[in-house]
Amino acid sequence: MARLRREARDARARLTALASIVRATGREIEPARIVDLAMGQIALMTGVRRWILALTAPGQGTLVIERTSGRGLGGLRGTAIPAGEGLLGRAAQRRQVVVAGGAGAPRRPDLPRGVRARSAVAVPLLRRGRAIGVMALVDGRGAVGFRPADARFVTLLLEPVAVALDSALLLRRSEELSVTDDLTQLYNSRYLNAALRREVERSRRYRVPLSLIFLDLDGFKTINDRHGHLCGSRALVEVGAVIRATVREIDVVARFGGDEFTVILPQTGREGARVIAERIRERIAATHYLKAHGHEVRVTASLGIATYPEHGVTGEELVARADQAMYVAKGAGKDRVAVADARQPARLVS
Repeated sequence: MARLRREARDARARLTALASIVRATGREIEPARIVDLAMGQIALMTGVRRWILALTAPGQGTLVIERTSGRGLGGLRGTAIPAGEGLLGRAAQRRQVVVAGGAGAPRRPDLPRGVRARSAVAVPLLRRGRAIGVMALVDGRGAVGFRPADARFVTLLLEPVAVALDSALLLRRSEELSVTDDLTQLYNSRYLNAALRREVERSRRYRVPLSLIFLDLDGFKTINDRHGHLCGSRALVEVGAVIRATVREIDVVARFGGDEFTVILPQTGREGARVIAERIRERIAATHYLKAHGHEVRVTASLGIATYPEHGVTGEELVARADQAMYVAKGAGKDRVAVADARQPARLVS
């Protein structure tokens, strides 16, 4: 009788936890909040405080670690896990729960490099038969590890999480597509205009400088003529990646159109912008493009700089003055940086 009462009590607690997760995640549209709310409830029920969330990278066949909690897991974010590799990769590929290090599963968990654990359970987050990601719970029930019953319970609690998370991710991706360039995955001109308005207003309010770089690739048409437009598009993607990797985290890189790019530099004056522009110019010129496609193409760029409020007090003025400065660099022989002048034509600096 006591066992039956205990089982009934446990069943009620599990239903309560499940209902709490359904209510909490059903109201949220932010993926991180959905995960944190759900894992807070699961932690109360299981005592597990260490976990790893990896999401499926669309079209890439890999998982990417998006969120973690607990000791020794903080440095994993952004780690890519190939399909079928390790505990998480196997769970995603098989679309089945995988337990390691627990009762009946003596093998130690095959977790991402550097993670030490006695036991773990990886649960695929399934929506309509496809794995949108994997949640791995680490070190359950001390030395005993996870039991099959634990894995079944966690799987039950994560079912509504997968539904809510998938909907939130679809919403986030649709929002990103509206401001993202289809080819390079950088921001597009729509986002550029909105970001410039926001940054100009911030600079005006706090009286800090703001600079804009306008960049145009030199003679890019020759790549299309020699290697075809497909290679030209791939080269643009690679150039965009070089620019993004060269600037700071706070800077906003956008594809303006064609082979033109812009970089918004918050809290950056003219001289600071010149240093960053020179670094971009040098990195673009030093990189070999299309190597993965059997070519070694070199590209250079001409860059123009305009700074708020020296060269303009609106986003449109900054774009116009930086564009004008870029043409000065072109006219001086290309592969150069020019700075706009508030009273005179743009001044060449390299």
